[in-house]
Amino acid sequence: MNAHLSFEDGWRVLEQGIVTCSKILEGSTGTRPTVAEYMNCYDCAYRMAVQTTSYCEEMYNGYKATLAESVRVLVLPHLMHKRDDDLLRQLLKMWSNYCIMVKCVSGFFSYLNRCFVEQRKLPCLEDSAATSFFSTVFSFFNQEVAEALLTLIRQERDGRKVDMDLLMGIMHGICRSEVKPSMKKAVLQDAYAYYSRKSSEWIVQYPLQDYLAKVQHTVEKETMKLMHYLCISEADSSELCLKVVSAPLMQTYDSYAAEKQIGGQLLLQTYKTVEDDLLARCNRLTIDSGSDNSSVSYME
Repeated sequence: MNAHLSFEDGWRVLEQGIVTCSKILEGSTGTRPTVAEYMNCYDCAYRMAVQTTSYCEEMYNGYKATLAESVRVLVLPHLMHKRDDDLLRQLLKMWSNYCIMVKCVSGFFSYLNRCFVEQRKLPCLEDSAATSFFSTVFSFFNQEVAEALLTLIRQERDGRKVDMDLLMGIMHGICRSEVKPSMKKAVLQDAYAYYSRKSSEWIVQYPLQDYLAKVQHTVEKETMKLMHYLCISEADSSELCLKVVSAPLMQTYDSYAAEKQIGGQLLLQTYKTVEDDLLARCNRLTIDSGSDNSSVSYME
């Protein structure tokens, strides 16, 4: 076994390898480490992981911090003064370059990923890298990026043609990172507000039977959309749709029917089964009706 390698000396080698790979962020694919440089970084990380004084935790934290600094220095300037689709297109371009960079950098630490990360039940290196990217981006451009994404989602709901590769490329990256919970909350709040507005339009636009049929169709459609937007299971998406789609739509229906004193035979017709099913499920939800529409208790 070689002599003990201090963290400072070892990390100097690894950090230089990361810096070399970071040129990929600006599209410079010709600056990847040579085979010799790559193997030197791999051997260095391996030694620091298996020697008596192991530096696995320090390397894991250093990996995340160094990637975040690369994003701050090399990605954020490209996002400045951009808005809406232009901002998202530039963000997706930088994210795509970053993924190539991470694939290269993660190879240095493959032993760390197989052993330390697995044993500690930590996010894998790729997911940690996604957090380093999106947490850094959102710390500076949270409102701009979130609003641009929500605008695309609203436009897609309205039937307008949107760049789904752009939308899903960024959303899938976010869903690998620790930014996912905050973005998920924003998507759900926006959906609740959207269908609260739509319910007021639809209740006067359609006969009640057609309104109920539209609710059922909308819930089915939105379940699939949220499943893809948020990278969640169909069962979880279906449950969320009860809270952010069914709830505002059926609350408006219930209020309208009560106000107009509609009941009796009309509610015993074809769509009575639909109404009972939706209302029964929505009645189990926890919604603060005395506050703003965005105040809704979401499942984690």
